Amino acid sequence: MTDQPQLVVATPGDPFDPGTWSGSSAFLVRALERANALAGAIDASSHAVDRLEQLASFSSNRTRWLQRYHSRSSFASGLARSLRSGIARRRLPGSPEAVLHVGAWALLPGRVRASYHDGNLAVSLARGEPLLEPGSRSVRRALEADRRFYDAMDVLLPMSDWLRRSFVEDYGQDPAKVVTVGAGANLQELPAVPERTYEQPRFLFVGMQWERKGGPQLLEAFRLVHAERPGAELWIVGPERAPATAPGVRFFGRISRASPNGERRLGELYAGATAFAMPSVYEPFGVVFLEAMAYGLACVSSDRCAMPEIVADGVSGFTVDAHDVDALGQRLLELTDPERAGAFGQEGRRRLVERFTWDGVAQRIVDAIASRSAS
Repeated sequence: MTDQPQLVVATPGDPFDPGTWSGSSAFLVRALERANALAGAIDASSHAVDRLEQLASFSSNRTRWLQRYHSRSSFASGLARSLRSGIARRRLPGSPEAVLHVGAWALLPGRVRASYHDGNLAVSLARGEPLLEPGSRSVRRALEADRRFYDAMDVLLPMSDWLRRSFVEDYGQDPAKVVTVGAGANLQELPAVPERTYEQPRFLFVGMQWERKGGPQLLEAFRLVHAERPGAELWIVGPERAPATAPGVRFFGRISRASPNGERRLGELYAGATAFAMPSVYEPFGVVFLEAMAYGLACVSSDRCAMPEIVADGVSGFTVDAHDVDALGQRLLELTDPERAGAFGQEGRRRLVERFTWDGVAQRIVDAIASRSAS
């Protein structure tokens, strides 16, 4: 094998589709291409197999249905992964030097096998999935199937140290083969930091899953802020329907980066805000914080999962208890101070450029795979 491994990337959908893996797939593949490490990229999914697994996951409770499907804990999930693997194998260009799986949806052959992850079933269960029973036969079966997949990998590439610990502690993986590589902002180019006026505080929230991403707590905390700063606004992007009507709250609905108009509109909102806030109850990584940092915004997150690795508490923003509304409100109030909000935003932008770029991720992935191939 050469010093610079050539990778075939297998993604759970079209590798270049903005909808695949929340858009991160395309940015990763392009970064590997810029690093001259890309031998090819294939779609490792199958609509027919996905449909089979969706049907096998059926529950009259829609939330339970979705959780069964995304956790691959239906009675047909093992068969579905086997079928996906066979379909994707036929799409491989020859015999790859190395295969980089994005997620764990299919298992493919390669002289070196690697996989890149933002989360896993164990950390999802640890947060208390409301309708998945950790001790149930289906969940135990899914955990064991994932363990076999991870065992088959030569190197595991989590986005965060928080997730790295789970692979080692929950799945018994060798610490030497689990390498944190991070993630980048899903932006076509690094934007110029806008000239902002901070006299009117404008807090931006971007997230489709309102409850999981701490929306209700944020709304309650903002009411405390608005009582002291009546001109403050909370801008909400993502949910299909407005979660509430309250003074100072503006709802922009769902905006997709898949269209040029959506990309432009989101950029305008990031540029127009004075701080970003999303106190998620559970957030496997949080690429959206990186997007906010790219625009020079101070960030407020919860102190869970990988978020403290992204938002430096007291430096580029604040991390708070996900359910402490009073503490959240106090931190938001502190970011109504123009000097502090501006300084935190500058530091966030600096951290992004130094630590969280897709080119940096690609190089760390290449280095990790090269070290395993040489051992």
